[in-house]
Amino acid sequence: MLWCRPQLELQVFLIFALVSFGSLISRAAAKVSGPVLRPARPSLPEVFVSLASDVNSTNTGGEFFIEIPVDHFNNRTERTFKNRYWVNSTYWERGGPVFVFDSGEQDAAPLLPYYLQEFHGQSAVMRLAERYKGLAILWEHRFYGASLPFPVNRNTTGDQWQFLNTEQALEDFIFFANSFKRSSGNTQNSDPEATTPSNQTSGQRTNPLLLPIHPSETPWIFLGGSYPGIRASFLRIRNPEVVFAAWASSAPVQAEVDMASYYKAAERSLTRNCSADWVSVTRHVDDALMGGNETIKMQMKLELLKARAGKPGGNTAEADNITLTDAEDTSDVGAASILMDPLDFYQYYGFEESLLQFCNILETKNFTADATEKGITAEEGIEVAFDAFLRAISELDYDSIPFEDDPVTDRSWMWQYCSEYGFYQRGDRNNSLSIETAFLSLDLFQRQCNDTFGSAIPASPQTQKVNKYGGWNMNPSNVLFTNGEFDPWRTMGLASIEDNSPKRTPTVIIPECNTATPDNGTFFGMTYANMVHVSDMRVLLTPDANHTNFSTVGFYSPVSQEPFFTGLGLFQLALDKWLPCFGSRSTK
Repeated sequence: MLWCRPQLELQVFLIFALVSFGSLISRAAAKVSGPVLRPARPSLPEVFVSLASDVNSTNTGGEFFIEIPVDHFNNRTERTFKNRYWVNSTYWERGGPVFVFDSGEQDAAPLLPYYLQEFHGQSAVMRLAERYKGLAILWEHRFYGASLPFPVNRNTTGDQWQFLNTEQALEDFIFFANSFKRSSGNTQNSDPEATTPSNQTSGQRTNPLLLPIHPSETPWIFLGGSYPGIRASFLRIRNPEVVFAAWASSAPVQAEVDMASYYKAAERSLTRNCSADWVSVTRHVDDALMGGNETIKMQMKLELLKARAGKPGGNTAEADNITLTDAEDTSDVGAASILMDPLDFYQYYGFEESLLQFCNILETKNFTADATEKGITAEEGIEVAFDAFLRAISELDYDSIPFEDDPVTDRSWMWQYCSEYGFYQRGDRNNSLSIETAFLSLDLFQRQCNDTFGSAIPASPQTQKVNKYGGWNMNPSNVLFTNGEFDPWRTMGLASIEDNSPKRTPTVIIPECNTATPDNGTFFGMTYANMVHVSDMRVLLTPDANHTNFSTVGFYSPVSQEPFFTGLGLFQLALDKWLPCFGSRSTK
């Protein structure tokens, strides 16, 4: 997941999840808004002591590595790599469940203080660990953070990239879970103090694999939001003998190459006058830039570039330095995409916190007139609406918002969506309510993939490798699915209301243990009213300096605490019903 746009060497910009979802460099460059499911990376709190200077221990969220095969299936290589994870055993008692929080497509280290140590709030994984006397684990995905089978950069080869795929990454976790000790039987990894009846032995504190928590004897429960939510549902379907239950938040389980639906969710949340003007201005700009009048095209690009360079209060100092030469150097997609700047932070903040201010400035012409119900275009024409739109962009200084980029994450996730997931968030000129430029086309997305990875990438994302788990029609047992009403990724989730989806309905009626929802028109879960992406994996209770800008939002709602407590409460009720049946492996 992420509405800041990180840049790759090829000027690929990833919006999102995903996340998702950057370095706000010169926006005159051509850009493609690619799918990022991950959230922005939070900075470490100042009081957090780096584990590099501490003794690894499970007591406080210690950092550990496990040696994992690069290839689990085809013996194409005998190489192994070290996959990173963290363990917090604060609440663990023998027999307690294992709760795993999956970090997905990002460096997991910045999440540690917030999710396993609960700085400034609470996390679902730790609240569950306390309630059920469980162990909490933070798991890092291969090809991200420090879990690198190969160095990730522009020189990473196709032969190396082939090991970054859905199945290899899922099997990493299964290998990991099955590496833990059984309480009886095989004693190969036994600890000399393992008979200690209390919590952990000294050996177990420094080597978690000695803990008697093998999934054949201990329920493992997987939590994830966004792409990790996809993984949560897949693991329950794929390996029910390992993953007993899961919470999949904002999980776009249906992989589609064409994801023109992404911005439909944002448009639905707009006030009707703002929507009408945004749609008309987008069409106006696209028409002009697609036309043959070069004078009109250059003038429009110049005005768009100046609007982006403008500052609040009518400050045009930077804008005055932009010339026609700059306009001539700007691609059509680069210019038209400026209209989408206000959407940069929608995914996590929603309409009221990220777009309402823009819409108010637009519809009141920067508070110099009263807003009208039908919008400016309907009342005064497109040119007046276009001028008002440019002024609104100038008054909101998106360029000043900081962001910490991670080129490893950017490139690895790009490989994943180019090779398997798609999620190309194109503009749909046939959609009469589109607020996204049509210059963001499927061909443009695919061309960026081809330019970055060459012949190593398939001709089109192989979404069938993802959708084999059921996509919109999946119906796993022991899984809670949660979504935000206006989450752009809801369109690819079980709660999708798109025309080509089955339009299933969430129900809070808890299914029986190991039993799928009997009516495939429903699924166990809920949709949070007015919420957006992954609003429920953590709650911020005490604001700190790391939560004062857009770049630190991830896996929680910055605008509401309610989804966290609502979702957590429902999942706890479900676990209260399901956990007593652990050991019965049948699924229905």
